[in-house]
Amino acid sequence: MQEESDNIHKLYPEDCFREINGKEGVFQMIVKDLVETRELLAEVTREDIYVIYERFENADCHCEGERVEEIECDPEEIVQILTAHPNDSLSLTSIKKYQIGVDYKDLAAVLKDIQSNFSYLLEEEKVLQPLG
Repeated sequence: MQEESDNIHKLYPEDCFREINGKEGVFQMIVKDLVETRELLAEVTREDIYVIYERFENADCHCEGERVEEIECDPEEIVQILTAHPNDSLSLTSIKKYQIGVDYKDLAAVLKDIQSNFSYLLEEEKVLQPLG
């Protein structure tokens, strides 16, 4: 058990940060802060499908000894289509990931793509039949 604990400590910080230009003790990492998340198209997707919007505020952090410099980066917006595994209610699998501003101009363009290319994930519109 002690050996396993020692291995965990050996992973930090070298595996968590990237050394800058080979300088010992100088590291860089991107910090992603999830500031907004919501489910989209919930009323029209099948029961096992989730369309999730996430917005991150990002920062590029440079660490040198005890000194940390944080530089704000552009926010990041992502939409993912996830499906629930039929035999495991705790497991989700990503079907598609959209990066707004990279792959698609805006959220409206993403939703249009989902409706045209993933229409099989949406419930068919229920048409009421007249009685009698």
